Amino acid sequence: MSSTREARIMLETAEQWHQQGQKVALLTLVGVKGSAYRRPGAKMVMALNGRMHGALSGGCLEGDLFIYAEQAMNTGVPTVRDYDLAEDEMWSLGIGCKGHVEIWVEPVDFTESFWQELLEKVRREEAFSWGGQLPQGQRYFATNAGEWRTRGHGGMPPFTPLEAEALASAGVKDGYWWDVMRPPQRLIVAGAGHDARPVASLARQAGFDVVVLDARDHVNNEEQFPGVRHLVRDASEVDPEELSKSFWVIMNHHQRRDEEAMMVAAHSAPRFIGMLGPLSRTRDMIAKTGVAVSQLPLYSPVGLDIGAENPDEIAISIVSQLMAARNESLGGPLDGKERIHR
Repeated sequence: MSSTREARIMLETAEQWHQQGQKVALLTLVGVKGSAYRRPGAKMVMALNGRMHGALSGGCLEGDLFIYAEQAMNTGVPTVRDYDLAEDEMWSLGIGCKGHVEIWVEPVDFTESFWQELLEKVRREEAFSWGGQLPQGQRYFATNAGEWRTRGHGGMPPFTPLEAEALASAGVKDGYWWDVMRPPQRLIVAGAGHDARPVASLARQAGFDVVVLDARDHVNNEEQFPGVRHLVRDASEVDPEELSKSFWVIMNHHQRRDEEAMMVAAHSAPRFIGMLGPLSRTRDMIAKTGVAVSQLPLYSPVGLDIGAENPDEIAISIVSQLMAARNESLGGPLDGKERIHR
C-alpha cells in the first residue's frame, strides 16, 4: 500500500522535467525481504541529466540505480533490479539494511495518454489499484468504472481490479506486482493557537492531510498555517459527516470550544481523538457533554511520553502518536526488533 500524495509529487516532478526536455524514469520499490529503508510501493524519479527526487534507500542504492534508469530512459525498456544487501559484498559494508529489495525502473513519457491519465488520477487523491507485469510487460491502473487502463505489451491482466487489491499485500505474484494507492489520512487540528502551528506543520510533513478548525480568521489562515486547509467555523457549525473517519487533535485551550469539538469528533466515526491537557479536564468535559467514550479511540492526554515540554517537543510527541495510530503500531522503541517495517 502506498500514498497517492507521494505518487502525485513524483509524477508532477517527472512531468516538469519532461516539459523541460528531459527524459525521465519512475522507480518503484516492488519487493522487500528482511529489513529495508522503505516499504513496497515507495517511489522516486530520475532524469537523464542526473536529477533525482525522492529516495528508495538511505543513499546507498541511488547512484547504482541511475545507471539502469539511464538505460531505461535511452532504450524505452523497463527493468527490475534486485539488491541483496546482506550478501552482496558491494552493499554489505555497513551502509545497507541487510535485506533484499526489488526495484522496478521504467521510462515515463508524458506524451502518452496513460501517464497523463495516471497523473490526473493521483491528483484527485482517490484510492485505486495499480501495478503491472514485471519487468517489461503491461502497465495498469484501475479506473473509477472498475476497468483497467493499460500501456505496454500484452493483454489484460488475469485479475480484476478488486482481485488485484486483495493480492496487493502479496507483492510480486506470478510475475505481476500490485499495489493499492491510498489518499493521505485527514487530521483535524481543532484550535489555531500558537502551539497548534508545529503540530500542523509536522503532521503535514508526516503525510497527513491537515485541516485547521477554528472560527477566528485572524489566526486560522495561510500565513499562520501554511500548506493546510482552513475550516473557519465554530465546531458547532460543522456537520460530523463532513469530517468522517478523520484523526483529531483537540487543542483550543478553551473548554467550551473543546467540548464542541469533542462532540463533533465523537459523531464522525473518528479514527483517533487526542485531547490536549490533563486527564481530569477531559473527564470533566465528558461528564458535561455526555459523550459516550467507551467505544471511541480517545487519548488523553494526547502524545507519547517522551518528556516533551515546549511547543515543538509537544508537537513531536503528538505527531509521533498519530503516526503510530495510523500505522497500527504501539509506538514503542525499535531497540531489539529484527524488522522495522511490518
